Amino acid sequence: MLVWLHGGGNAYGAGSDYDGSALAARGVVVVTVNYRLGALGFLAHSALSAESADRASGDYALMDQQAALRWVRRNIGAFGGDRSRVTLGGQSAGSSDACVHIASPTAKGLFHRAIQQSGSCAADGGLTPPTLDAAERKGSDFAATVGCTDPATAAACLRAVPTTELIRSTGTGAASLWGPNTGPHILPRTPHAAWAEGRVNAVPTLSGNTHDEYRYFTALYVDLLGGGPLTPASYAALITLQHGDRAAAVLGTYPAAAYPSPNLAYSTVGTDQRFACPARADSRLYSSRAPVYAYEFADSQAPPFIPAPHTPQGAFHASELAFLFPTDAVPPLTPAQRRLSAMMTAYWARFAATGDPNVPWAPTWPRYTADGDRIQVLTPDRTGPTTGFAADHHCTFWQPPTPRGRCGDVDVGPGPGRVPERAAGP
Repeated sequence: MLVWLHGGGNAYGAGSDYDGSALAARGVVVVTVNYRLGALGFLAHSALSAESADRASGDYALMDQQAALRWVRRNIGAFGGDRSRVTLGGQSAGSSDACVHIASPTAKGLFHRAIQQSGSCAADGGLTPPTLDAAERKGSDFAATVGCTDPATAAACLRAVPTTELIRSTGTGAASLWGPNTGPHILPRTPHAAWAEGRVNAVPTLSGNTHDEYRYFTALYVDLLGGGPLTPASYAALITLQHGDRAAAVLGTYPAAAYPSPNLAYSTVGTDQRFACPARADSRLYSSRAPVYAYEFADSQAPPFIPAPHTPQGAFHASELAFLFPTDAVPPLTPAQRRLSAMMTAYWARFAATGDPNVPWAPTWPRYTADGDRIQVLTPDRTGPTTGFAADHHCTFWQPPTPRGRCGDVDVGPGPGRVPERAAGP
């Protein structure tokens, strides 16, 4: 069975946005979850921490998600589900939240496999949770925007603010960046540290990204909201603003002249830095302790979400969802895309059932290892493993290699706690 956490930057979205019928047709019991969003789910503040028994705040959405998992454990048998085979999955922010639960001691035993789609939390470049202190400082800034500036009265003041005002002030999009923090209860250490220390829920994981993740954000924030396409000069200025002292190196690795447009150059930087390389790094980290199956969705003709004449969408952020959860996509999926959709739902369903996505009639999906670095490419024309992912996404530039046999602080060679390799196939 699959418990699904929706995306939306932890600021918007709903479980009801997802039609689980295609996965249900393959025998998966699908539970989609709602959880508190924005300030209601993630606001940390010293005044709120002071009144908490564990001296923490800002983990309310994670508590909601774990409450849903506990409900599933108690009740899913009545719906035909197996409480001993719960898969926790999510996309974008939902994926990053699932990543946090893998590292959360309070989630132990609540799920037995995980699916992370386009959202990481354990690697540099991903949505690494800030410290509680940092989250409380952000919370104080937020409280000031709704008129609650006095720390002594902030908790009561915030509770008196109308819910609609809190939601309006929460914001959406890149500027909001609501998410978990490393407080003492739900997440007492960063996910990377938890993996380094072996204090994780080391479950089989299916993890990946789309090939052109950031084109969606470029289309939205540059084309639609930013007034038009980038020029070579404005591209260089934006990279300089965002990357500071490293801007020259970024521009040297991603020169505007090497791409059809500055928009696509900028999109490639964002894809590689924020999604592709962190997803690969998470897979390298996880594979030291549990089976991992890594993928990249790469259909360049996936149905687009938004019109953006200056940024061809390609395999944009969230484009794989139409292949897993039926939608009224415009244009609709082509016959070749429907075949890919059938293959993907079969892979996902098999993984939810067994922890291994392989089905007899589809191309073999190899288990990921740091040494092999094989990532399954999913397209209508070809599905199979590649070893060229790191080069394609300049991952050595973003995440310089550590000494052989290690990934960050985690030994990725054979050793205690290593799960034995399983044969591919059903």
